[in-house]
Amino acid sequence: NLTIGTIWGMSASVTFAIMSLINRKLASSYEGSVITFYEQGVASIVLLPILIFNRPEMRLLDWGLIALLGVVFTGLAHSLFIGGMKTVRAQTAGIIASMETVYGIASAAVILGEIPSGREILGGCIILGAAFCSTMLSSKEKKLVQPEQSGIS
Repeated sequence: NLTIGTIWGMSASVTFAIMSLINRKLASSYEGSVITFYEQGVASIVLLPILIFNRPEMRLLDWGLIALLGVVFTGLAHSLFIGGMKTVRAQTAGIIASMETVYGIASAAVILGEIPSGREILGGCIILGAAFCSTMLSSKEKKLVQPEQSGIS
């Protein structure tokens, strides 16, 4: 199961990277909300058969939480992310995207009262550490690339 999970995780990473590159190209021509609308629409159509065949029992609260997840944490967040890709490097966008896991765990703790396990906390710390290191390296690179300002007008 661990091998299969790893393969699925790596496949998801590769497809997300491809989608991010495509989004970056499309972001120069279209609004983030338009790109998000079509992406999420296609995902909904592809996943609809699962809902039809599984027929899960849903309460009103469940529908409300799904709407919150879909509109705020997916639609709005993804629209802003794609819109921001116009001005940030792909590496920075990737780091921000990896932070989504940490935001999800934190949101589940606050909104749903789901306390993360030790492994989830450790994983979040690793992600935050990688984001911090990448940010520090990126800022050092920018300082090396920018010419010294002499103060002479």
